[in-house]
Amino acid sequence: MNTMLLHIVRHAKAEHESPTGEDAGRPLRRRGHRQAEALGAYFASESLRPAIVLASPYLRARETAEHIWTALELLPQLDDRLAAHRSLADYLDVIADLSGAPCAAVIGHNPLCAHLVAVLTQGPTASPARHETARAVSLDVDPSDPVGSARLVGSFRPED
Repeated sequence: MNTMLLHIVRHAKAEHESPTGEDAGRPLRRRGHRQAEALGAYFASESLRPAIVLASPYLRARETAEHIWTALELLPQLDDRLAAHRSLADYLDVIADLSGAPCAAVIGHNPLCAHLVAVLTQGPTASPARHETARAVSLDVDPSDPVGSARLVGSFRPED
């Protein structure tokens, strides 16, 4: 079994409204930018750093990812399958596509992040636990057979 360390990150704290009125355009709050900076510092300090960080194209996820990409000196990579309007199956497809990476991170939205963690660790009938904004949950997962096989190895959320 070829496993990878997968970090599932919910975007940092965002505004309730966007200037356009569309959910996809909600920016981070000042607090969210501080949280995202702390996430970047956290990942940069880890011995096994994500080699790939994929983010939802929604503004709040992109802004969260920008801090992480900068800290890790990675090029931005967006994946529409991580958008808030997508499905758990889309998130699972992203995980399957990451096969071969020793360490990766995905930045998305709730309830999908919470549901993904539950399904990966407990199986298809799992009930999601709470997944707060700016929370990174770290799993040891087999991307070729992820459902119910992942093991929780850590969790990080910046202090407010």
